[in-house]
Amino acid sequence: MSKAWRLAGGAIVTGTTEALGRMIVAGFVVGAVALASAHVRAQDMGLEGESAEVESEATRRFRELTDPDAKAEREGDALKPPFEFYRTQVAPFDVLTFVKPNHWASLTQELQANLFDYEGRLRTAPVALRDMPRSVVFRRDARLVEGEPMRLSWPAFLPMETKALDIELVRPGALRPDDSTQAPLLPMPAHQMLVVVLSDDPLIYDYWKRYQALVPATTDMADQQLVDRRTYYRLVVPQEANRPNLSSHPLTWTTISHVIWDGFDPNDLDAGQQRAMIDWLHWGGQLVIAGGAGAPLQPLVNVESFLAPYLPAEPSGENLTLGESDLKGLASLYLPPIWKADRLASPSADYSNPMQARRGAINDRLGSRYAPPEPIDLPPDRPMQLTGLSPLADDVQWITDDQGRRFGAERRVGRGRILMLGIDPKESAFQRWAGNDTFIRRVVLRRPEDRWRPLDPNDNFMLSGPELSWYRLLGRDLEPVPPAPIEGVDVAMTTAANPFGPGPVADPMLEQTPEAPVAAWLDSAKLPALARTTLVEASGIEVPGAPFVLRIIVAYVAALVPLNWLVCRFVFRRRELAWVVVPLLAFGFAGAVERAAAIDSGYERACDEIDLLEIQPGYPRGHLSRFSVLYSTGRQNFTISFPGEPSALALPLNANLTIRGEQVTESTWQSTPGPELIDFRVEPRSLAMFRAEQMIDLRGGIALQSPADGPRAIVNQTTLELRDAVLVDVATGGQGGENRYTPIGTIAPGGRVPLPASDASFSEYQPVGSPDRPDWAALDDFLDPLCSYNWGKPEDAGELRLVAWAAGPMPGQELNPGVDRHRGFTLVVTHLRYAPPPPPDLPIYTSVASDAFGAIDPEQDSREPDRP
Repeated sequence: MSKAWRLAGGAIVTGTTEALGRMIVAGFVVGAVALASAHVRAQDMGLEGESAEVESEATRRFRELTDPDAKAEREGDALKPPFEFYRTQVAPFDVLTFVKPNHWASLTQELQANLFDYEGRLRTAPVALRDMPRSVVFRRDARLVEGEPMRLSWPAFLPMETKALDIELVRPGALRPDDSTQAPLLPMPAHQMLVVVLSDDPLIYDYWKRYQALVPATTDMADQQLVDRRTYYRLVVPQEANRPNLSSHPLTWTTISHVIWDGFDPNDLDAGQQRAMIDWLHWGGQLVIAGGAGAPLQPLVNVESFLAPYLPAEPSGENLTLGESDLKGLASLYLPPIWKADRLASPSADYSNPMQARRGAINDRLGSRYAPPEPIDLPPDRPMQLTGLSPLADDVQWITDDQGRRFGAERRVGRGRILMLGIDPKESAFQRWAGNDTFIRRVVLRRPEDRWRPLDPNDNFMLSGPELSWYRLLGRDLEPVPPAPIEGVDVAMTTAANPFGPGPVADPMLEQTPEAPVAAWLDSAKLPALARTTLVEASGIEVPGAPFVLRIIVAYVAALVPLNWLVCRFVFRRRELAWVVVPLLAFGFAGAVERAAAIDSGYERACDEIDLLEIQPGYPRGHLSRFSVLYSTGRQNFTISFPGEPSALALPLNANLTIRGEQVTESTWQSTPGPELIDFRVEPRSLAMFRAEQMIDLRGGIALQSPADGPRAIVNQTTLELRDAVLVDVATGGQGGENRYTPIGTIAPGGRVPLPASDASFSEYQPVGSPDRPDWAALDDFLDPLCSYNWGKPEDAGELRLVAWAAGPMPGQELNPGVDRHRGFTLVVTHLRYAPPPPPDLPIYTSVASDAFGAIDPEQDSREPDRP
C-alpha cells in the first residue's frame, strides 16, 4: 500500500507540477502577446521609444487584483478619446477669434493626451496665398504629457477672410493626422485696431464701447451689426486679469494700437511678452498708464521694471484734491460730442451755437458736432485726487488745463509714446461726464476728429486705419497700394472747403469700411514691388512672351503637317512614315524650346537678396525685412532657416511669373524647434521668390549726439559700414511740405561723423554715387523713396532720419541646399529723432479753438444760448 500511495502521490505531484508549468508557460505567452500588442499599438501612435513603458496584461491583472480602484480607473480611461482639443485662441483675445487678413496672428491651441505621452506636430491645413499658385502649412512641435493639459502657441498668416481653420495633430511622416479640430475665425476689417486693457478690474472699461472715441459718429448705435463692422477700436478685456493672452512674438502685435495699463503688475508678463511690448512701443505702439487715487505706480518706476527706462514721469508725492469748481477749465476744453442719429432725430435743436452769441468768432469753428460744455459733477464729500507727477526726462510733454494743472505727462518712445495720467479714468464722475468721450479720444487715444457734415443726412464719414494707429513697419508701409474708392461713399477725411455742406448720396447697403492698410504683409507694397522688379531684372531670366509662344506653335504645326507630309511623300516616297515622324518631331521641338528658353548662368543654384534694416532712436534692436530670389538649373526643394532667430517669419513672395493653370505647390512654415520655411520649390531654370522679417539684436544702435559744447554728430555703433549716407529732415508742414537732405558720405563701423553747421537748402534727393555700388541693381531706385517719403501725420512731424546702404546681405539666413552664388545689399534707415507727441489741441484732433475756452463757465454755458 505504501508503494501504491507513493506512486499515487508522485503522480499527483507530477500532474500538479505539469499543470503549474503549463500555467507559467501560458502566463509568459499571454505576457508576450500583450507586450507585442502594446508594441504594435505604440508603433501605430508614433511611440516606438515608449513601448518599454507600456504595461503588460499580466501585470495589469495583478495590479487590478491588489488595487480594486485601478480597474475603475482603467475603465474610465478607456472611455476617453486619445486626444482632447479644447479652445483655440487668437492673441490677444481669450474667447473671440478675430483675425485680420494679411497679418500674422499668434494661435494658441489647448489640448490634452489622455492615454499616453505623444510626440508629433501641431499644424494648420494648407493656407492658399493670394494671387500665386502656392500654399503654406503653419506648424510647430507638439510634445504632450499624458493627462496634462497643454497650451501650444505658434504664428500663422491668413491672407484672406475665412470662417474656419482646420488644425491637425500629426506624427512626422504619417499619411493622415491622428486627430484634428476646427477653429472658428472672425474676420476683422482692415481699419479696426485693438485696445488691450491690462487692469485689476478690466471689465469696468466696458463703458468706453459707447463712446464716439471708439465708434464713428455717423454710426447708428441701434444697429449692432453696423456698429460691429464700423467700430474703430475693439476693447480686449482679459478673462483673467493677471494672465493676459499677449503674444511673445513682436511681429504679431501689428493689430494693436493702444494698451491701457491700470494697476497691472509688470511682473505678470513673462520676458517674451515684455520684450514684444517694448518692440511694439518703439515702432508706434501707444501705452496709457492710469493714475489717480490708489493707483500703484511705484512698481512701474522701480529699477527692476522693464518699463522704467521709458516712463515720462514718476509720482512726486505732491497730490492735489480737486473739487467741481477746480475742474471747470478741464470741462470747457472737452465738449460732449453729438451723434449723427441724434442730430437727425432733433433737427430743431440748436447744436451749432453752444457758446454765447458774444463769442461769435468761436461759433464758426464749432459747427454742430459738439454740444455745449457740461460740468464734471463731483459730490461735495467725494473730491477727485490728482496724482502729482515729476518728470523723468527733458522731453516730457504735459497735459494741462487752463490753470496749468498737470493732468498727465507723455513722452516719445521711438515712434510710439507713453502717457501717464494723474487722474483715474474710471472715476464715477468721469463716467457720468459727457465730455469724457472727447477727453478719451483726444488725450488717451490721440485720435483725429470725425469730420462728418452735420447738415448732410447721407454722410457716412469714417477714418481709415492709418489715422487710428501710429504703428508702422517701413518694409510694409512704404506706399501700400490703397484700395479703389467706392463710388458715392465717403470713407476718407474730407478736404472740402465747406465740411458742413451736403455731400454725395450713399446707399447704406453698399457701404464698405476703409481698406487702407496698416502694417499689412502685402506683396503689392512699394518696397516688395521694387525688390521684385530689381531681382527679376538682375537674374536675366524672362518668362517667354506671347510672340515667342505663337512662333513656336506656328513652326510646330507647319513642321507637323505640310512639311512632314511633303518630306515623307517626295523624299522617302513612303507617306505612312509621317506617322512615325510625329513623335520624333514632338520630342525635337520640346528640346528646342527648352534650349531656346534656357540661359547659361554659369552656376547651378544662386540667390540674390535685398534687405531693409529699420532702426529706432536709442534702441539696440532693429526690424529686418528680406526680399530674396532663388534660381536653380533643376527642380529643387529649398529649406530657408533662421538659426537662433525666434522672431523670424518667412513666406513665398509673389514674383508675378505665374502661368494660368499652374499646379499649386505646398510649403511649410515651422516655428519650433527653429524657424524654417520648408519645401520651398524652385522649378528648373526658373525663379522663385520669398520674403522674410525678423527683429534682430544689434551690437549697438545709430545715434544722434547733440553735445552742448560742440557740433551735432552721428555715431555708428553697429558693425555695418554705412555708405552714401544722407540725413533727412522730414517736413513739418504736412503732406504739402518737402523733406530736406544733407549728404554725409561713409560712416565706418564704430565711427563718429560731425554734421555740417548749416541746414540743407535743397529739397530733392541728390545721389552720392560711390564707386563701389553693385552693378546689378539701381540703388537710387530704393534710396530715393526711402529719403522722400512723408506720411504727413502729426506724429511724424520733426522726424530726423539717416538713409544709407551697406554691402552684402545681413547674416542669419541659411539655405539648404547651399547656393553657388549669394549676393545682395542692405538698405539702412535709422530714425534718429522724433518730435514730442503732438498736443491734443491740434486742428486735426479738434475743430474747436482750445485757447478760446479758458474763461468759459460750463455751468453757465450749459443753459440755452442767446439768440441773435
